[in-house]
Amino acid sequence: MAVQLIRDLLKLDQTVGKDQKEALVEGEIRLPQNKPSINKILTIDGDVEVNEIKVVKDKILVDGLVKFKVLYNGSDEKQPIHSLEASTDFKEEIMIEGITEEMTGEVISSIEHIDYSLINDSSISVKTVLEIEGKVQSNNSIDIVKEVTGTEGLQVLKEKIIYNDIIGTNKSSTIIKEAFELDEDMPDILDILRVDTKAYERETKVVDDKVIVSGIVEASIMYFGDDEDDQIKYLSYEIPFTHFVEVSGAFKDMKCNIRINSNDVYYDTKEDINGDIRIIDIESMIKINAKVYEQLESEVTVDTYSTNKKFDVKKQDVDITENIDSKEVKESINHTIELEQQESIKNIFNLNAKPIVTDYRTVEGKIIIEGLLNVDVLYQSDNAKEILNSNQQIPFNSYVDIDEINENIVLEISNVLESINYKKTSSNKIEIDSVVKSFVSVNRIKKFSLVTEAEELDEILDQKSRPSITVYVVQKGDTLWDIAKKYNSTVEEIIEANDIISPENVMPGEKIIIEKNIEFKL
Repeated sequence: MAVQLIRDLLKLDQTVGKDQKEALVEGEIRLPQNKPSINKILTIDGDVEVNEIKVVKDKILVDGLVKFKVLYNGSDEKQPIHSLEASTDFKEEIMIEGITEEMTGEVISSIEHIDYSLINDSSISVKTVLEIEGKVQSNNSIDIVKEVTGTEGLQVLKEKIIYNDIIGTNKSSTIIKEAFELDEDMPDILDILRVDTKAYERETKVVDDKVIVSGIVEASIMYFGDDEDDQIKYLSYEIPFTHFVEVSGAFKDMKCNIRINSNDVYYDTKEDINGDIRIIDIESMIKINAKVYEQLESEVTVDTYSTNKKFDVKKQDVDITENIDSKEVKESINHTIELEQQESIKNIFNLNAKPIVTDYRTVEGKIIIEGLLNVDVLYQSDNAKEILNSNQQIPFNSYVDIDEINENIVLEISNVLESINYKKTSSNKIEIDSVVKSFVSVNRIKKFSLVTEAEELDEILDQKSRPSITVYVVQKGDTLWDIAKKYNSTVEEIIEANDIISPENVMPGEKIIIEKNIEFKL
């Protein structure tokens, strides 16, 4: 009977390459005509929005916006503090050798630093340092030989691989709307100075053909009120949301990676039933990226031969990234920061925090992640009407238990801020209580030489002319399979003839007896 090859198709999500770079984005912010001129800049911060990603040969093309939020002292005596929103576009390239147009790119960008200077009373020069990280993946479908059957004396060598079978990916967005009415003790609104939103994931479930994401949008509002003694007010609200991301082929309890962004915010003020400006309408665009996958094991044929006839075997060299383990760990960070200025804090207007992975290492079955929580505080002191800014870094460590750690593993680590709460504990101290969620993927790149074709030739092997006993001295790198194939024997026959207990551990210099076994047919 001729050799028969039973094939299978493996769908593999392989990371082809990744890199990160710092980019300098320069621009100019011009004051609209309806805004009073600038006397002094109080603060400038902002967000990065990546609008388009294009993978071409050996590089990722990135097109995006840096969106700025400015607070400044103006020339208007009735309202000394004003706000301004502006943006600067940027284009960057991330070089990754070996990538092509058919592959999928992913880019994450954040602001590392902003320098600014006042050109005149209506223009600001801004230099922004961005950190841009790009990763490219290839959704490969590899045609493998799963079984070889159909001839006498057939020997087949298989290896097991562990891989992530990507069920599907999808992007979805939704608009979260809410209207807030001020409490009775709050002054009426004269001007909204800024509105910030942050989206936090609370729970994610995979069900049939969709991913259900539940979370909150935290809306922080700073406004100028009609209270002469306490003009700048700050309030915060939480808006719960639940959103469905369609992923065809998803089933209950499959694994899922989620990334949530909340960059686009729209707001307006309205009158209450008494005709006073005390209602704030907020719309926030939530963008969710979801990837659903399941971890599978499969056997691939890496070699085959016959003890009776010669074979013509063709192979293909393939690098497969095996996902050994994936973990998600949460680290609570409780820390008190002391502001550099010794003045007492009157109001905390906003507190932003961003976790950064600075280093990681493996020690005795654990991955130790070292990071910094970069905290930016916007506040007002008791002795000044101007708004002040303070930036501090809080170190933290996370520990992840991993079953299999060796020198060949490749780690992918990222983290997000899951929640943050803060309160003033003394005149110039703020206690921060936050949770950082780290995602750790432990991968191992294995090189396989996979059988793609196997044909049985007409030439019959001459076993009779072989010596009855051959003594072979094991060479470095030899396996029992290599030795058996070389002498047209089988691994089982060699184990039996040599009483080998641990076939995986034959040592160089060890002597192996290969006996000639000929089947006589009557």
